[in-house]
Amino acid sequence: MDNKMNINKTFSLSLALLALTAMLSACSGGSGGGGSDRENDLSGDLSEAEFVYSGPSPSSSKIQNFKINFYDKLVKDNRCGSCHTPGGTAPTHFVNQDDVNLAWQAANTVVNLVDPAQSTVVQRVANGHNCWIPGGDATCAVTIQAYIERWAAGLAEGVTSVTLLPRTYYSPAASKRLPVSYTDAEALLPLSDSTELLGLLRSYCSGCHSDTSAQAQTPFFASSDNDIAYDALRGKVNLLSPSESRIVVRVAQERHNCGSDCNTIAIEFEDAITRFADLVPLVELDLATTKISSAQGLVRDGIVASTGGRAEGSLLAKWEFREGEGITVADTSGVDPAIVLTASGDHEWISGWGMRFDGGRVQGAVETSTKLSGQLSLTGEYSIEAWVVPFNVSQEDAWVVAYSGSNSSRNFMLSQSLYNYNVAVRSSVSSGNGGEPVLSTLDAQEAAQSALQHIVTTYSPLDGRKIYVNGVDMGLTDPVGGGSLNNWNAGFALTIANSVGGNRPWQGAVRMVAVHDRELTPVQITANYDVGVGQKYYMLFSVAEHINDPGNCHVGVADERIDYCYVVFEVSEYDDTSYLFDRPVFINLNPSPSALSFPIKGLRLGINGQLALVGQSFSNLNVAVDSSTFSDVGFSQPAQVLSEQGTIIAKEYGPNGPEPDVFFLAFEDINGNASVFDDGSDDAASYAFTAVGDDNVSDIIVRTFDQINQSFASITGVSSASTTASAVTGKSVSETFVALKEQLPSVANFQAYMSSHQMAITQLAAAYCDALVQDAGLRTALFPGFDFSGNVSTHPQMSDETVVGENYWGSNIVDPLIDKSMNTGLLSLAARTGIYDRVVTLITDINDNHPYVFDGTGYIPDPDASSHNKKDGLRYCLNNAACPDAKTAEVVKGACTAILASGALTIH
Repeated sequence: MDNKMNINKTFSLSLALLALTAMLSACSGGSGGGGSDRENDLSGDLSEAEFVYSGPSPSSSKIQNFKINFYDKLVKDNRCGSCHTPGGTAPTHFVNQDDVNLAWQAANTVVNLVDPAQSTVVQRVANGHNCWIPGGDATCAVTIQAYIERWAAGLAEGVTSVTLLPRTYYSPAASKRLPVSYTDAEALLPLSDSTELLGLLRSYCSGCHSDTSAQAQTPFFASSDNDIAYDALRGKVNLLSPSESRIVVRVAQERHNCGSDCNTIAIEFEDAITRFADLVPLVELDLATTKISSAQGLVRDGIVASTGGRAEGSLLAKWEFREGEGITVADTSGVDPAIVLTASGDHEWISGWGMRFDGGRVQGAVETSTKLSGQLSLTGEYSIEAWVVPFNVSQEDAWVVAYSGSNSSRNFMLSQSLYNYNVAVRSSVSSGNGGEPVLSTLDAQEAAQSALQHIVTTYSPLDGRKIYVNGVDMGLTDPVGGGSLNNWNAGFALTIANSVGGNRPWQGAVRMVAVHDRELTPVQITANYDVGVGQKYYMLFSVAEHINDPGNCHVGVADERIDYCYVVFEVSEYDDTSYLFDRPVFINLNPSPSALSFPIKGLRLGINGQLALVGQSFSNLNVAVDSSTFSDVGFSQPAQVLSEQGTIIAKEYGPNGPEPDVFFLAFEDINGNASVFDDGSDDAASYAFTAVGDDNVSDIIVRTFDQINQSFASITGVSSASTTASAVTGKSVSETFVALKEQLPSVANFQAYMSSHQMAITQLAAAYCDALVQDAGLRTALFPGFDFSGNVSTHPQMSDETVVGENYWGSNIVDPLIDKSMNTGLLSLAARTGIYDRVVTLITDINDNHPYVFDGTGYIPDPDASSHNKKDGLRYCLNNAACPDAKTAEVVKGACTAILASGALTIH
């Protein structure tokens, strides 16, 4: 059953009935009597006539599987071959004797591979149609059902698993780290002097890399603000090897904006970094008191994890953007001919596999792109899968992926228009050469966001097009349904991020694009979403010496020792300045393991010989490892998940890539071996309160998640048991709560509360606020008199907000939320006014970085700032009649989320 559930064929009842009706008229003598269309000759020769297939070879292994298990059994004339083939009287040619590829396409309309017993062809024979076994209608039906089951079993896709192997053990080396603040650094060296690092950066780079520049570009290490400039140096300087600093490499090797003086400027930068690095002390851990794992490098020691768990049995083409340099992108599907893409226009490689586009594109040759038209026109179905990051939600008719010959002549197209994704496909039921009508996500869904998103569009001959975003079916119905793809043009070319003519540019980053020659199931789409994308590795940190179980956790001694017991993290480059550590797992790689049982408490991440200053989300981990509970978690060996959380830590030496940075783990307690340490600084995100004794316990109490959940329900009026799914997230508040609850502390203890928990509370608040705004009755109760079809008005003085019929920001939106969340009469007018402005800041669209000014009546774009993407800023939408109505609801949801997720509700 599990294998069958992996097969993707779900047929609607209406189309199944149409197919059934067609078959009822097949092979009929026209009597209209409603009996069997083809009477059984019980006296004749019951031997099966031989049929020798001489048509085109099966075009894929899936069609070969179909031929062996289904087609060859039914193609004989005394079964289905005399009618269900060209020249026969039946309209559905699922045993086309001339072309098995076309037979496969037709068979998909009368067969249900998920539930073979419900296949139209099975039901038809069970009702008496042309059973070749005398008197055995049910037997014929069961026989055909068995054919389909074997076909389905042959297609079932096993999900790939990753094999982990023992790693080489070595200890973390001593390192140098940038002082925490500019003040600390200035105590070592006057960095702002004209000949020192910040002074040189301001001299050479302030035209772009300053927050006050008209052409401001991050990082702002040339800012006139010392704190801003110093913070921007993180990940850009290598104190152990100054010549490998990103700032130096960018000028010396990449000749970035330095004219003919590149070598001179690079030497100045390197010398300045060297002078500073010479004054920064070398630091190493006290290994006598700190229990740590082995050290590991990401690329050097990690095991590639990017493909583990993906459903790729129907893969036709795949581009992962692994190269990191050059102008070509490999098709890594392994299916010939490979469609190698060539980049042109404005583009740039990004860390962790990917490419940015700002007017450029990558394009395949027409000759190799024909792989798509040739195969998909035969299968009649497909899935296009893309991991993308739109740079903004103001671009329109921007083509993300397309297979086309011109703007109006295309086989398929996935595009972005504002907050919507759009899909066009040429088929037998679409009108126009461009594949009209276009299927689009709904405006209210705001599916396109400026964040990493997994977009899948599928096509089937029955249902037509579907769109999935981050594993969620957008619930769209193709207005024209499904059809065949036999009219595809083989003279087109595949493009990503633009059209072939270059006049449909899409601004964003692409991490991966894949084309499958079948419609993926929702389960498979979710699986591929859960796997993620990019340059990901499994990093194995040995803890064998702390468990000290010879023969089980390790064998051999000294340099010949092989370790088997590891804490495993999935690690990737989150962006150019940080790493993502996700889902720690304990595993024993011993091929003949023995029982294990021991505690792990207080896990911390280390980088380059020191504990990371931020991102210590696992410092409160307290888990009992027990081999009797090990299970399948995606590896070839059973293991135990230690936490479902992830965290982000900053890069240090690896701004040009991950190679220089080396990681390790530290534990407060592992198998009874205790450490005594803190996180290195009072400024650390997770200071070890409990390391110095029980008396040092915070008086601050954070509400439990159950209490917070009920508070949100009471304030908004949304039932905590509501099953109404959000149009944005696809989940109800109760589903959101259940999904997040397992990751959060169950006790009201400040030491148990981490920054990741605050993010979970914000997600839950957003779910409640979305449900509130979508319910007309609830929003009217909380915001009486507010017109959600109008815009939001502001005024600098709350006392002036008295005009009847106006939608005022303070009195109509924020005041009711404050009164419900904090009680009435507790805040002065001045305090409320400050909250109004703070909430506006919190909910301003993060993709719109352009400044706004207050003109006396409302916020307007700064006239001195560049005019790009201004219509998306929520500040601009306050008191601006040009904003779309949908922004009003967005403003209210943002204000609601900001207040509900604040400390006023979480702390007591």
